[in-house]
Amino acid sequence: MDVISSSGEAKGTVELPESVFKQQGRQSLLWEAVRSYLANQRQGTAKAKSKAEVSGTGKKPYRQKHTGRARHGSRRSPIFVGGGVVFGPHPRDYGLGIPRKKKRQALRIALTQRHEEGAVKVVEDMELEQPKTKVLLGKIGAYGLDGSILLVLPAVSENMRLASRNVPGLTLLSGAQLHTYAVLKHDNIVFTEQGLAGFLQREGDN
Repeated sequence: MDVISSSGEAKGTVELPESVFKQQGRQSLLWEAVRSYLANQRQGTAKAKSKAEVSGTGKKPYRQKHTGRARHGSRRSPIFVGGGVVFGPHPRDYGLGIPRKKKRQALRIALTQRHEEGAVKVVEDMELEQPKTKVLLGKIGAYGLDGSILLVLPAVSENMRLASRNVPGLTLLSGAQLHTYAVLKHDNIVFTEQGLAGFLQREGDN
């Protein structure tokens, strides 16, 4: 694949290994990987107090009989204002695991599909001396990409992070962080030369 320079012209080529960018497999692997990723993003911190946890007296609100009202033993009952919640949410772990081999294969299938669609690009390395959003937009705009962009770097520096945080549709990841959901979500998958090398080294180590 051609390596595109900041002027929009090819400055060289890079080899994309078939072991990563030419893999076929079950589409259900993509679903499993995305489902696992999204489940693991959930915080699971929602909490509602039951009648045992809300503040309030434990005294019987009124006598049992001869009032014409229903029997009650506590003001903390869910039917009263300020009472507890019945079957309310409690903190839990939504984490969903997936075998390592399945996770790797799903990423490779996703990269293969996006590569066949022409969505994968390799550009020359880019770094910012200062956290300037205008400068970053100028660098990315030179490649003439439409739609959302996933930019894969060797590492996300503080300058790049600060410059990109207000740019809609732009996500920065290091090669070690690349995952199936990000590949499928974005319209363009853009590797820098060093970002691609770092990602392929990770795949080789695994």
